[in-house]
Amino acid sequence: MARLTAVECTVTLVVEIVYDILLRLPAKSLQRFKLVSKPWGSLISDPNFAESHLCRVNTSQDNVNLLRVGQMRAMMGPRPRLSLYSMDSNGLNREIVRLDYPFGDHLRHARILGSCNGLLLIDTESCAEYFLWNPSTGKYKRIPPFIQEDGQFISGLGYESTSRNYKGIIVSHYISGSSSPSYDNYHNYESLCYRVYDYRKNSWTSKDASEFSYRIHTSSKAVVVNGVPHWCVYRRKLNERHNDRNNSHPFRLFYFDVTYVIVYFDLKNENFKKVELPMWATHEMKFDLGVLGGCLSMSLNPHGSFTEVWAMKEYGIPESWTKLFVISSSFGKLRPICFPTNNRNEVLLKLRVEKLEKWIIFNLKEESMERILLLNNYCWYYTDFSECTYVGSLVFPDQEHQTNHEELVDEFCTL
Repeated sequence: MARLTAVECTVTLVVEIVYDILLRLPAKSLQRFKLVSKPWGSLISDPNFAESHLCRVNTSQDNVNLLRVGQMRAMMGPRPRLSLYSMDSNGLNREIVRLDYPFGDHLRHARILGSCNGLLLIDTESCAEYFLWNPSTGKYKRIPPFIQEDGQFISGLGYESTSRNYKGIIVSHYISGSSSPSYDNYHNYESLCYRVYDYRKNSWTSKDASEFSYRIHTSSKAVVVNGVPHWCVYRRKLNERHNDRNNSHPFRLFYFDVTYVIVYFDLKNENFKKVELPMWATHEMKFDLGVLGGCLSMSLNPHGSFTEVWAMKEYGIPESWTKLFVISSSFGKLRPICFPTNNRNEVLLKLRVEKLEKWIIFNLKEESMERILLLNNYCWYYTDFSECTYVGSLVFPDQEHQTNHEELVDEFCTL
């Protein structure tokens, strides 16, 4: 009996060591290692292991090495396909991951609506279908469809940790005619539709449009910080200006005061709330949101000659907004995506020059492009719509927690 106990202790130690080693590996490698043995397959397939792996990815200082960037592509033809062209954030390990399912006759305009914990919320506009997809494992789930309204929209995917539930958000804002944030040249009709998808219920819920008291300038998907989706939107207030210089023809000019704000979606209470901007921020200036080093960031072009990038070092503390770096606008319109390595002298940028889009590694110290990772090629059979940043993970919410530590030890003992 004593010898058996010693064996069990040894096996338990081996399991713990293997467990710790596997937690440090990328999701793609773990998918292959399932075939090593039955115990390894059981361990890696265990939802508890998937959650532990995701937790380590999200908290590790090395998580930038597991970060991936991807771009949706919809291929038309007799056998249409939907695929994600992705690579590690440093430009290595490029691959095309296909979502295999029976499409209709045509496929166009595939879009990434949100990403969270390695899961992507996507839609196929022509097929009016929605999916929750883990490209690292190939698992996906069809989501009940609905016809999305025309106009600008914001979308996102988030994780509510208390209920262990995923929720998707889509807000569509349609204005007929011609309009801008500051002026309405003319418009005859305006509508706003606001829906929330609940994974547990597997259904969309239409919300009261009055609960979203903002306007949408351009379509965008959320940036996710701590599982919570964020967007840049704006509010406006009608004002008028009198011109009395010409007494014979006085007139009044109506215009809008525009205020750009950051909002996030409270996943538990299902409502929108504001994130405080720094005191120096010019509210009339539009900015792009991102996540750099795990912090909410924004990039803005205050004078047209350079782009400033700021990060909120302590979430929710306005005083913690810190300028990270400045890049000359001579490179073109740019948006930071992520730090590709722990070396903060490099940043992955999305660069747009006229109609050409590039992903580049930019050296902040030398102020130079180190290498081009991806060109957005507009081929006749591809429709490239959106890109995203995500971590490779093993999670999928349909999984049940079933494998316990004792079962794993028993399986290792049989080897």
